[in-house]
Amino acid sequence: MLGAFAFYQEIRTQGIQEQGPAASAWLLNPTSALSNNPAVLNGVVANNDIRLDNTSLAAFGKLNWKVTDRLTVSPGIRINYDKKQGQYDSVVTGNASNGTRQIVSNVPTSPFFDDPWIAAQRGVQASQFFEVDFSDWNLSYDLNLGYEISDTVNAYATYARSFKTGGVNLNGVPGRADGSAALEVAVIKPEKVDHFEIGLKTKLFDRKATLNLAAFWTDIQDFQASVISNISGSNVLRGYLANADKVRSRGVEADFRVQPSDRFTAYVSGAFTDAEFVRFVDAPCPPELAGGTTVTGTQVPGPAATPGALSPANCDVSGQWLPGVSKWAFSWGAEYNVPATVFGLDGNAYAGYDANFRSKFSSNASRSIYTDIDAYSLHNFRAGFRTDKFDFFVWTRNAFDEEYFESLAVTPGNTGLISAQMPDPRTAGLTVSARF
Repeated sequence: MLGAFAFYQEIRTQGIQEQGPAASAWLLNPTSALSNNPAVLNGVVANNDIRLDNTSLAAFGKLNWKVTDRLTVSPGIRINYDKKQGQYDSVVTGNASNGTRQIVSNVPTSPFFDDPWIAAQRGVQASQFFEVDFSDWNLSYDLNLGYEISDTVNAYATYARSFKTGGVNLNGVPGRADGSAALEVAVIKPEKVDHFEIGLKTKLFDRKATLNLAAFWTDIQDFQASVISNISGSNVLRGYLANADKVRSRGVEADFRVQPSDRFTAYVSGAFTDAEFVRFVDAPCPPELAGGTTVTGTQVPGPAATPGALSPANCDVSGQWLPGVSKWAFSWGAEYNVPATVFGLDGNAYAGYDANFRSKFSSNASRSIYTDIDAYSLHNFRAGFRTDKFDFFVWTRNAFDEEYFESLAVTPGNTGLISAQMPDPRTAGLTVSARF
């Protein structure tokens, strides 16, 4: 197989962000008298203009070579070119202490730079403009070996060298002390991935059951991680994508499915994954180590989370959990059906159950006690009637009303505020579908 791929995209985004009267209490340092004055941040407006031109070109080839009746060798190769051109323009205005409307600027020589109200606003959000380009060539390739041990057992081994394209940060970046954008973090380098996998695919019990097993090891250079950080000399926290030096993910997976008859199907699957930062020495610090004046030179950080104490400029999180990955994950379920006639239609009445479990995981690039998410399990039920053309069923998701977080994130623009993505509570409904 030979192929080619071409993609071009233009994105133009304009938006307005405005602070309200409660912003001062939430976003300003609580030790500051200005945090008790709603007028300081009320009416701070950011007019944003974001532009991206995205081009991607590729040529690829794949060969399946049947060496013997049982052994197949499958090499593949792909060359990719990516180019991205971006522009970020955010104009922030707010009221100075004398009541006049002013530009909130990071530039020290700008008018009203030393005004206490403008200074407080600048610590939350400031005007910023930059243009940034990214382009890169990437070569990826793989080699798959498949061997039919028997008519019902297949073994395979895979090595793949792949990549995840780089890009540009277009949601604002930290600023330097002179007010300029820190363009060194505006460009995201591509990930370089080395993946190894071996496994078995089997049919059991006269092909009424399937058992698949796999073991894998993945090393990623320049892993792209979402971080909340600033640059020395700037007091504005920004969220952006950054590159960690190296991460590793390794583990085993298994899934089993059985269908002893046309009436009953069941499955269970599980995975153990050991995923960690192998090397990430300049990661943003977790909230426990943030909040004070940033350490510079030979200064020594103060105790964690002590107001006014010195905080590390960055932290070494090598060896910590990779965010979003649970060590243990399981899913299971079953469905049973019986012949039935409803409203003169012949079909099957059925009932089903699905569930999943995941163990505790970190939800932040730099692990924190405030962003770890505890283990939870979800259980879903359904019951209905289906024919070749119609399907009617009632369902309930999160049937036991499990309370958990989908994600916990350190919020840019301040220190100590954790935002949560909440899941759906117990939800029930009816679905009707038809096929033509």
